[in-house]
Amino acid sequence: MDPKSEKSVSYMPKWLIAAAAVFVVLRIGDVLLSRVQPNAVKVKSTQAIAWTQIPSKEQLIAEAKRVAATPAKPVQELSPKSQEQLHELLAEAKLNGKLLLLEFYADWSDPCKKMEATSMSNTQVAALVDDRFMPVRINDTQKQFGVNARFVADLQKRYRVFAFPTLIIVGEDESPIASLIGNCSSLTTYRFLSRALATVASMRPEFAHLLTSHSQDSALRL
Repeated sequence: MDPKSEKSVSYMPKWLIAAAAVFVVLRIGDVLLSRVQPNAVKVKSTQAIAWTQIPSKEQLIAEAKRVAATPAKPVQELSPKSQEQLHELLAEAKLNGKLLLLEFYADWSDPCKKMEATSMSNTQVAALVDDRFMPVRINDTQKQFGVNARFVADLQKRYRVFAFPTLIIVGEDESPIASLIGNCSSLTTYRFLSRALATVASMRPEFAHLLTSHSQDSALRL
């Protein structure tokens, strides 16, 4: 065979080689893009979902206005015996010129034990409670004995007690004046009691005697 004809058969032009290389690169790019594309489409579709919100913003605003305009429902009724016991406590507190302070307590509760050993044992807190409040401990026994006394269960429902300890100052009309939930510091407890006294005194002049130097936080050494 003629060497010239053999060369013409095996020879491949440079432009053809370059075109083949470009084709390979484009093909590889298509393969990679096809693997990434499903994820990209998924993200895009998630962001484009037009959710219908129930209730709508307008409904929420309307409901808020309705609730604000609706008189508060009366607190849950107590059983006759529990009602009588609460009346007796309030009468005794009033007779002594003090406010009724309920402490919802549980012997099995660590926060209760800690608060009793710290805040409730603080000299100034104890003195304020002794001078201005009639403290009554409402002891929960549900976890220990599987049952609570009726008075305890009734008061927990009425004042919506869901944690121990909870302090609630009760007004003459049996409504809660103020509440403090959980194991709180001596300072927090003292201020809670002092501010409740100030609130009552501002609304009921006959309780103005409850306000003394106890309400001055600047004198605290808690």
